[in-house]
Amino acid sequence: MSQKELNLQKPKSNGRLAFIDLARSIAILMMLEGHITGELLSSQYRAENSAFYQLWRQVHGYTSPLFFTISGLVFAYLLTQPMPDGPIWKHPRVKKGLKRVLELLLWGYLLQFHFKNFIICQWEGSSFNTDWFFAFHVLQSIAVALFFLIITFFISKWSRVPFYFIAFFTGVVVFGCNGILETYIRNQKALLAAGTIDHLNYWPAHAPRWLQNMFFGMYSEFSFVRFSGYALFGGALGHFIRLNQRHVLSFTFGFVLFALGYVLKRDVYFLLEAIDLQLIDWGWQSSPHQMANKDSLIGLSMVMCLLGILVVINRLIEIPKNLFLKMGQNTFPIYIIHVILIYEGLLGFGLPLEQYKEHLSPVQSWMISLFIISWFFVLIHFWERIEQWGISFIHGIRKREI
Repeated sequence: MSQKELNLQKPKSNGRLAFIDLARSIAILMMLEGHITGELLSSQYRAENSAFYQLWRQVHGYTSPLFFTISGLVFAYLLTQPMPDGPIWKHPRVKKGLKRVLELLLWGYLLQFHFKNFIICQWEGSSFNTDWFFAFHVLQSIAVALFFLIITFFISKWSRVPFYFIAFFTGVVVFGCNGILETYIRNQKALLAAGTIDHLNYWPAHAPRWLQNMFFGMYSEFSFVRFSGYALFGGALGHFIRLNQRHVLSFTFGFVLFALGYVLKRDVYFLLEAIDLQLIDWGWQSSPHQMANKDSLIGLSMVMCLLGILVVINRLIEIPKNLFLKMGQNTFPIYIIHVILIYEGLLGFGLPLEQYKEHLSPVQSWMISLFIISWFFVLIHFWERIEQWGISFIHGIRKREI
């Protein structure tokens, strides 16, 4: 299986939409720096009263909204290109999209398998803990979000309602559901802290672990209810870009994106308060729930502001193909390799970062982070050669078997 088949939403950069690859490169570098520094930084520098640490943590809190929004944007941009006549399910982009969903799910769970621990447990005759294996994490959440976009595409073709409208409306509904679920989670944690309950009541109750983790379970930090909204809004924007390609790289489009993001961030509290009051008035809610979406919508607003800035930069400067953009075009292999190296995913072996965790200052952590990120730049520089070598190696083995 080639990297071209596996890569997360990898369009060929045509120079016009370089701002998208810029955004993906920024997202993947923020993820690498945040994860590496987060693993190395001593706890003494993680003080709640440290303005610098709080700023660092807040900025990295926008990484996931950016990643999911851009994933949805690129996926929908490719999915909604002019299609040949015939059944929708035979549309090449639909087939590739469904294949990608399955690949993301497969790799998501494979990376949560710990081969070394499995071998040790088999050798010692002890039980192998599968709690983390059934966690619902980044790749699984992206897979579900992309599946929602494919369903949206089917509904759009069947109903002849514009794709961007259905994607936007569905995103609003998903964020509304997230407000209800997030309120429930916060209430559960508050009751546990107060000693009213002795354990968290996961939802859906009595469901299998893998299903609970999709919503609220032991490992549901990347619940699809929490993050699919970003991909759906990104999908709506991706279709809008598809329909207006001649006007996307304009100062007007960049300024409008930035202004919408700024207004959303400025007025998010009043917006959610008004929505809560209206939903209660309609009898759809018995108490305020949507205020729990405040941080999520602030994340979305910051993504819009960043995209607006990048559109203006792309309008002012002709951005050539370079290694920085190539990082954004190869997010999937970077993600897989970083999980294996930093978190010992799949194999159970990785970089020995844990032993330095309580001994490094911010500067020392950033220096190591910079070194590892530089290594990823070198890796991606040679990635096509590595991929070709891997394909040739596999073909050679198959020929020998025949």
